Amino acid sequence: MNTKESAEIKALLQKYQKDECTPDERARVEAWLNKLNNTSQTGTTSSAEDRILNRIRKRVLKGIPSRSAERKIYVLQYLKVAALLLLVPGGFLLYSQLKQPAPQALQQYSTARGERKVLILPDSTVVTLNSSSVLTLSADFGEKKRIVKLSGEGFFHVKHDAAKPFIVTSGNIQTQVLGTQFNVHAYNNESEYKIAVVSGMVSVGEKKASDKVVTMGKVLTRNLMLVYNRQAHEHYIKTADADKLSAWQNGGLYFDEATIPEISSTLSRMYNIDVQLQDKPGRNCKYTIGFNSQPLDKVLRVLSQLTGITYQYTNHKIFIQSQNCR
Repeated sequence: MNTKESAEIKALLQKYQKDECTPDERARVEAWLNKLNNTSQTGTTSSAEDRILNRIRKRVLKGIPSRSAERKIYVLQYLKVAALLLLVPGGFLLYSQLKQPAPQALQQYSTARGERKVLILPDSTVVTLNSSSVLTLSADFGEKKRIVKLSGEGFFHVKHDAAKPFIVTSGNIQTQVLGTQFNVHAYNNESEYKIAVVSGMVSVGEKKASDKVVTMGKVLTRNLMLVYNRQAHEHYIKTADADKLSAWQNGGLYFDEATIPEISSTLSRMYNIDVQLQDKPGRNCKYTIGFNSQPLDKVLRVLSQLTGITYQYTNHKIFIQSQNCR
């Protein structure tokens, strides 16, 4: 540790003792003091830093009365003084910690089955979360990049900021934009992730074992959708009606070449009811159909006529038989 760094530490600790710190400076110093206190209580000396902190506390406690009540009263005062002991040796430990920004808590938003939420992020990006979804903002959101993690489905209207790319991660898939509207369908219980663009442009990449992100296909523009198979690690790009795919924001329902299991999962999430398949479809049946805010019983009747499935209600659950799908 050089003379300049030592002077910075002394000045900061003196400000703390005089109660002249800014809120950020106070938080950093007290976080260190708490660590100093907790280290000795646990008795952990697994690292060089812990051993130094433990030795300092022992030296400080020699000057505190032995009765526990008095020790509790005076310990913080003595710990403040003890901080100065770190200047020689090991002052670099305190300096490195004070240089680090205070840790930030992750922001997380979630929706239950049958629920939707509209969120306004700190950068003014608007996100609509579909049911059974979780959106998590990175701790450093908005500093150099705007990174969020999505499990489920969300519609993003991203606030343009060329200097800070907006990135949505789902599993090992990353969708990066500068300013656009797009829909990400990425439920962990389904075999495929789907990214569809309503306006603007997005780039979708796959994160490899080396942490390198490899772009998949061309840049997506309006009404292009990338479909990624999670097990095969394969993808294809197709034309799709992105407005219909994102109609769920207003209670609509649209299936684009959806399988019976995908339809069942969607109905369960949207209508907040258990939907169970009693068998496996007899063939690889896929369907494209839309509904405009229709009640569940009507949706089931139409699907039954279209697909050949049968269903029944039992104990507030829906059981579907799909062996004869067509």
